[in-house]
Parts: sequence; C-alpha cells; structure tokens
Amino acid sequence: MGCARTQLLRWQFTLTAGAPRALLTLRARYQHGFVAYLDGVEVARRRLPPDASLDALASDLHGPEWERIPITAAALARAETHVLAVEAHPRTLGREPTFDVELLASDGPRIVHGPYLLEVTTTLARVALETDIATTAELEHGPTEMLGTRAVEEHGGLGRRHVFTISGLRSATSYRYRVSARATGMEATATTAVLPFHTMPETARPLRFVVYGDVRSGHDVHAALARAVRAEDPDLAITTGDLVDMGSDEADWDRYFELAAPLIASVPVYTSPGNHEYARAGRGADRYRTLFGLRDGASGWYAFDVAGVRFISLDSNQYRSPEQLRWLRAELEQSRRARAIFVFAHEGAYSSGLHGDNPIARDQYAPLLERYGVTLTIGGHDHDYERGRVGGLEYIVSGGGGAELRTQRCGLPGKKPCPPRVAVFANEHHYIVIEVLPGVMRVCPRRLDGSPLEACFTRKLR
Repeated sequence: MGCARTQLLRWQFTLTAGAPRALLTLRARYQHGFVAYLDGVEVARRRLPPDASLDALASDLHGPEWERIPITAAALARAETHVLAVEAHPRTLGREPTFDVELLASDGPRIVHGPYLLEVTTTLARVALETDIATTAELEHGPTEMLGTRAVEEHGGLGRRHVFTISGLRSATSYRYRVSARATGMEATATTAVLPFHTMPETARPLRFVVYGDVRSGHDVHAALARAVRAEDPDLAITTGDLVDMGSDEADWDRYFELAAPLIASVPVYTSPGNHEYARAGRGADRYRTLFGLRDGASGWYAFDVAGVRFISLDSNQYRSPEQLRWLRAELEQSRRARAIFVFAHEGAYSSGLHGDNPIARDQYAPLLERYGVTLTIGGHDHDYERGRVGGLEYIVSGGGGAELRTQRCGLPGKKPCPPRVAVFANEHHYIVIEVLPGVMRVCPRRLDGSPLEACFTRKLR
C-alpha cells in the first residue's frame, strides 16, 4: 500500500475447458483511478498517466456506473489459471479508493451502443452503432422481416463505430432492419433482433413528435419514459439535453444506451447538448458530437425539416458565441415559409424553477425568436414542467425525464406566486406529445403512465 492509500488487489481465476476465451470484458465500478494487469501485462489504465508511481493520485473522479473494458487476450488460450491484479488509486490524499470488478468471457464482440436512428427523412434513414472492439458490420433492411437488402456503410471497414445509410425509401412507410458485427479471428457474431422504424410524412401532412429532457441518472424513470414514448409511436422525438451525468464518462454513455434502447432503435431522437454532456470542463462535448452529430452539426447547433416543419437545435453551452447567433438569424430568415418552427435547447430563455432565466438567451435570443414568429421554444435544465408566454413568444420547460425533481419555488402555499408569464407549473416527471396538424398545433403533456399532466391545448399556426 502506497502513502496515498493506493489499494493493491489480486484475484486468481480459472477458465475451464471449452469456456469462451476469445474476449474478456473487465467490468469495473470505481471512484477514482486504477491500473489493471492480466498475468502481469497491463490491460487497462484510467485517470493515471503512463508513468504514474504507486503512490500517485488519480487525475479525476469517476461516476457510479459500471464501465466495460474489453480485453482481447490471446494468452488465455494457453493456460487455464490466470491472475488479475489492480492498483486502485485515490483522487485525494487520505481518501479510501473503492473498486468492484467482474470478468466476463465471450467468443465474440458486443454491440454496446445502439443500434440507434441518427436521422430519418421521407427517403432515407441513418443508423449508428458502436461495438466494444473493432469489427466489421452489416445492416440488412426491407419492408418485411424477410429484409433482403444491404445498406451502405458511410465509411466502411474495420472499426468500433459504424454508420449506415438506408436509401430509396418511401415516405410514411414502415420498414425493418437488423445489424450484425464480426471481429477478426472470433467465431461469434453480434446480431440484433429485427427492429422496426418508419419514414417521415410528406410536407403538410400531420406530424407527431415527443419532447422530454434531463434523464441523467434517474435510471428507473428513464427506462419507464423510454417505454412510454416508444408506445406513443411518434415520428420523432427531441430532447432538451442532460442525457447523462458526465459526458466525459464512457460508463455513463453505456448506461444511457442500455436504458434508451427500446426507443432509439425505432424512433429518431434529436438532441441538444446540456451542461452535463460537456462535463467535465468541456471534455464530454467531443464525445457527444461523435455520438449524435448530424451532417451539419459539428458546431453543436443544427436544423432540419420534417413535413414542412422546421426544427432548430441550439447549444446553450455556446450562447455567447456570435457565430451561433448569426447562424440562428440566417436559419430563421430561411424558415419563414415553414408551417411551424420549433426551437429547442437545454437552457431556454425563461424558467421559474431552480436555475431561473438564462439572461443571454432572454436578452439576445428570445427577441429574435419572437421577431420571426417561432411557434414554440423548448428548454430543460430545470427538472419540472412549465408553460408560459412572454410577449408573442410561447415557451415550455421540459426537464422531467428522470433527474431528481427540484423543490417548486413558486405557486405553492407559503411560496411566492409564479410570475404572470407562467400559465402552468408542475413538479413532476413527464413527456410531451405535440401534433402539427393542418393550421393548428396540439400539445399534450403527460405523466409517465400516460395520464394528462395538464389538459391538451391547441394553438393556431401562422
């Protein structure tokens, strides 16, 4: 044991004859940093530099989720008894590091993220997946479970991330797909079930989408929400960010994809980055953009059209960026003919919850949105539901996707009244179903059991 209370841990294990041994997965739950060795060879290092001494302190903290670390261990084929040794380093002097571990053996790779729909239009769909080790992948699709057509991979070849484009589709039509992944020298293939999705409706046809946000580490609620939204069978969903607690923590993403799987495999979910996606110190932003970036979304903000409706996603972490504001002005100018415009971001301009208004969004962005007649602006960040209007701009706060609910600050006995702009405030987990119909928008906020959070309401479209 080093002076920084580094823990030295050691386990001996045996692989019996016939046991899978092409791939080991080290599944670890830890708070600080560690180095792991298999039969004396280093196989994993987290939050410690390569030359760290035994008494070195870890460079950062790790969240509570289990992290999966693949180990391709050819040496396992040559012996039955092996030793896993770990140095568990604390982040702070005097703190006791913790370390839980499992070793899982298999004969092939795993699909750890996805498959999930990045984008769906009237004629194409883009599907992404990530595997635990480098693989080649295939996607088959078709109008029935017989499939029969292979999709084109955008970059192809050996890798952990794969993105496919399914083209030549018909609008408002149901399809099926299945993905598989293979690793060199391994017998087993990772294959999904046959999964459904449908393409988008044509311009001016009815459009149905769902809004939610701030799932973070509220895993039970997130799982229930994913099932409820999938049961709604929307054309698409949008989220107001904070999908995870720490965007730089791969274990958090593993857990997100596990819980969201029933939804994101069949419904395209368009995201806005929250402050937790950027954590820590902005290091999570690149990972977030790799996972969810659209073709024009490398900057963190993007826009897309569905059925004559314009959706604009802003990056509230970059509200101070003159480039984003110039881009938004140009987008709004080009969107004048859209039958509806929805603008969403993690932090909206207005909120009566814990965090309150975002002053930059309120003073610089909201006047622009009102000037161009935006149909509805949607934010999250505060873990509640709020609906209101400021001047000609209607707004919604939807941050009730799973993160812990915050104490309501207004509108209750013993508390100050909510501002006059607030029409409804509710401190509950929820999602919102929005339908864009000819000449009108219908909004239905719902609890996770499908009951109304408030009665559905309609608004005339411009």
